[in-house]
Amino acid sequence: MVQLYSKRKNQIQYAQKTNFFILEELSRLRGEFKKIKTRELWEYPETVRNHPLSIDLDLCTKQGFLGIYDTTITEIGFETYLKRFLQEPIENTSLHSDPSEIQHILKKKSSYGYHLLRKFLVPDGEPNEKFSLPQVHAEDSFWKKRRFLKGFFPIWGFLSPFYIVLGLLFDLPLIPFLLLTNGILFVSYRRDSLKQWKEIRALSSAASRFQKTFIYLAKERKSTKQMIGLISSLGDSSELLISPLPHLILNILCLWDLWKIKALEKWKNKFGKLWNELQVQMVRTDSILPFVNFGFLFPEARFAELSNSGPLCADSLVHPLLPKSSRVFNPLAKMEPGDLMIVTGSNMSGKTTYLRSIAMSLLLAGSGAPVLGSNFKFPKFKIHTLIRSQDSMEDGVSFFYSEVRRLSSIIQTAEHSDQVPILFLDEILKGTNSKERYIATREILSVLREKQTIVFLTTHDLKLAEIPWAKRFHFTELEVGGQMDFDYKIRDGVSGSTNALKILKKEGIPIRNEEE
Repeated sequence: MVQLYSKRKNQIQYAQKTNFFILEELSRLRGEFKKIKTRELWEYPETVRNHPLSIDLDLCTKQGFLGIYDTTITEIGFETYLKRFLQEPIENTSLHSDPSEIQHILKKKSSYGYHLLRKFLVPDGEPNEKFSLPQVHAEDSFWKKRRFLKGFFPIWGFLSPFYIVLGLLFDLPLIPFLLLTNGILFVSYRRDSLKQWKEIRALSSAASRFQKTFIYLAKERKSTKQMIGLISSLGDSSELLISPLPHLILNILCLWDLWKIKALEKWKNKFGKLWNELQVQMVRTDSILPFVNFGFLFPEARFAELSNSGPLCADSLVHPLLPKSSRVFNPLAKMEPGDLMIVTGSNMSGKTTYLRSIAMSLLLAGSGAPVLGSNFKFPKFKIHTLIRSQDSMEDGVSFFYSEVRRLSSIIQTAEHSDQVPILFLDEILKGTNSKERYIATREILSVLREKQTIVFLTTHDLKLAEIPWAKRFHFTELEVGGQMDFDYKIRDGVSGSTNALKILKKEGIPIRNEEE
């Protein structure tokens, strides 16, 4: 009855988790991101939440891409997912995945990505909870310190309880001495044996938690089931550590810890290689499943074409977080290394969103994920953004100086890179006067051109659009029934309209001398 109850309980938990997952999928599909339980900003690693791309593209906010599409369940898988999207190096070479792997998964039968995600569900896990999935380490420092004990303890551990039982029956001598000897041995190895028990518990917990996933990914399912069963059984023995007295008695009687540590060594020798292969496969798959899920939810998304020496361009693209009802696709003109695109336009017309659409499409394409658009082509790139500058009272850094430092760093990085630097600038050098801003911006853009950097710049300063080598595009608003209406369509040339005063008046702020 207990076994039936336990099995039924697990089935209900899995059904509840699946239902929760489906509801989240529907929210992602409909663009109802507030219904998804995402991480708080402070829950991301500091290096990620303070990353320029995270700040400028709102990646770590409650409705940011990293949180909304995060389906990872392992700690290492989550870290690898973040690094892959932010184009940061992944130190563990075994976790490097071929960009075509996502495409390969999505090309299988249409529901394969969904079923793969379901196998990665953890019924007893909380939303956004990440679990440890350790590797098996072959080195064994425990026995290195105790080579004599390794060969001696099986004989001693067997004879001790046998002699004690006989001694109690026939009143044999030396029982106190034997118990004292075992007690001394237990004290000598207890600190190191607790480390071994910690490893046993970690492996056993992972085996039980990820059992379905291991078996689903494994080629040798019979061996995998045996591997999981043995380490889970060994982990059950660790429950005795909660009660110090029985634990002490067992070690005094038969050196119980040493038998279990020997069993762990035997398990490692037989299944260590299989475990590590499955661990790597699982973490790699876990880290790319958010991108697989994105492609599964939006089958209209298309894979980009990588061309090492080719241009950056697209027939159409859109920001991946815009709901279907609000999507407006825009083309991306061919941009070669050293090219500059200046985008002008009135407030709220879509300039910054356009820049973020290109940047997000690049990050998705660089991660091997499909892009919402068509014929997206990109070179081997290194992306930089300067959209949202931050000052610091603590360091005495102003907005202007913060921008200058970032620009200097980007220029220096571009000089030593074998990738095409792509830079996104929104209202550059906001913290200075218009005359100096124009001179400084012109010189900075000249240097970036020499460094073969592709630059996208939005600005309200129409004088900047006079830079001779720039490609000029703009967004504008339409007048419909005396009200401003935006179509968010990009157009050739420089914007001739402004709407700042209209917006002020609409919000009840009086403009007395509008003609001036």
